[in-house]
Amino acid sequence: MLEVYLFVNPLATQCVRDEQNVLRLANDSDKQIQFQFVPLLNINVVSRALKCQGIQASNWQAQNKQSQTLYRVILDYKAALFQGKKRGRNFLIALQAAMLKAQQRYSEALVKQVAQDCQIDLDMFMEDRDSQLAKQAFQADQRLASEMNITEASSAVVFDCDRYDYGVLLEHFNYTTLLDLVNGQLDPFHEVTRQASANAGSTTAQLHVL
Repeated sequence: MLEVYLFVNPLATQCVRDEQNVLRLANDSDKQIQFQFVPLLNINVVSRALKCQGIQASNWQAQNKQSQTLYRVILDYKAALFQGKKRGRNFLIALQAAMLKAQQRYSEALVKQVAQDCQIDLDMFMEDRDSQLAKQAFQADQRLASEMNITEASSAVVFDCDRYDYGVLLEHFNYTTLLDLVNGQLDPFHEVTRQASANAGSTTAQLHVL
């Protein structure tokens, strides 16, 4: 059995592509795969998000606004997950489509509409999104990221419970890299050794054994 943890910025286009790759992998692979999208919120995530918008990371007002929006989106996602993993994922994907593709601004009205479209119990959702339980779930995700040394979004940690006693961290990966690792066509130790001598500026997939 495989366990995949994908650490994401919920409002980053690259993370949406990574989510699609993980969903595609779960659908294409013959192996049993359990996966989880783990929202990440730290200064690196916020700074990268601002850079993509052409805003200086030193703009404290913009930084605070971006952090607040991401935090609210994450709590909404956690509240949706309380009604089932599938509903939670569908909510996140629908909210991302509304904000990233349709360019809608985050608002209470938008969140309610997305929740209703995803057949989420609205009364329960509205109560849960501001609950202590949702905040604790957010904090647990950040602790998990810290334990796995995750500092950047679009990072995936893969555990192959049948073959290895360790996890493999992938950064700058694509579907092919993920598939090769899952199918055993990529030796993590060999790849880590090879990449250690590669150019530090390379944008190719990077693997680290945890």
